[in-house]
Amino acid sequence: MGTGTIATEHMVAAIRSVGHQPLWVVSRNRQYATHFSQDMQIAGIAVDARPTLRDPRVQYAYVSAARDRRKHYILAAAAARKHVLCDGPIAGNSRIAANLAEECRKAGILLALNQPFRTLSPHQTMRRLLQDGEIGTLQSLLIARGAPFQLPPNRHIDEAVDRGGALLEMSVDSIDLARFLTGQEPAAVTALSSVPASPDGDQISYAIRLSSGALFQSYESFTTAEFESIVMLAGDRGTLTAHGTLSGRGSGALVRRLNGRNELIPVRERDQHMTTIEAFLALPQSSGTWMSLAEDNVIALRTAEAVQAAARRRHISVSSP
Repeated sequence: MGTGTIATEHMVAAIRSVGHQPLWVVSRNRQYATHFSQDMQIAGIAVDARPTLRDPRVQYAYVSAARDRRKHYILAAAAARKHVLCDGPIAGNSRIAANLAEECRKAGILLALNQPFRTLSPHQTMRRLLQDGEIGTLQSLLIARGAPFQLPPNRHIDEAVDRGGALLEMSVDSIDLARFLTGQEPAAVTALSSVPASPDGDQISYAIRLSSGALFQSYESFTTAEFESIVMLAGDRGTLTAHGTLSGRGSGALVRRLNGRNELIPVRERDQHMTTIEAFLALPQSSGTWMSLAEDNVIALRTAEAVQAAARRRHISVSSP
């Protein structure tokens, strides 16, 4: 449902790679749906999701529509009792996201998110090594990434891009990754934006105290030249650092530092889209998952909104001597 991103094209291939067949392309623009169905060789075309979801062959829906259209498709799938895999975030704010999560819960369906950062092998390895005590007790987590703002991949050049929400979505992804890596919950936040009293600029830095007392610090910017992203878990015995994993151009590298020495940790390359589809299909039979579910997205959105609120508050200026 939705035809706007190159990620959709990757997911079509991933769905086929696990032995499933995409049956329908749904878009409110019939021309877009027609072109996409021809490109991806999908037979069914529709502008209304409801008839497609009544098709007895349909087992689940993948939603890759624009953010403000995701609610419509998720509710249609809930009404039809069909599980949903959706690009994140599922809504523009935590209130709507919480309502969607509740509707899906009442309908008895799963609402899972396509969160590429959770899927990457270096991040999954970091999580496992932290759980195994490889770096001792976690003390802090650092995420830093920056690059000039770029339009997301889009098949349709006439579609508007919501730049205003881009920094919020970046924070949502970072917060979700922090929860995934650490298994801890946000407890308190503080933040600074590049524009005083405004979180709506292109640069923000924030700190979050996690439920165990560890500190999570993040720097996110659209104003810098592109630099290699960093995701660092620092424990009382050592550190794990993932380099270049947040650029969307490969899985990056993972380094462990113990006793003053760096060691490159080998990680298994795998297709992140196929991994996501396989994990999603296993959800109905699995009691636990590493995937981001609707409730996880609600928490990430609420925390990102708290970060924005913290950035709006009055700050104490430092006087010159």
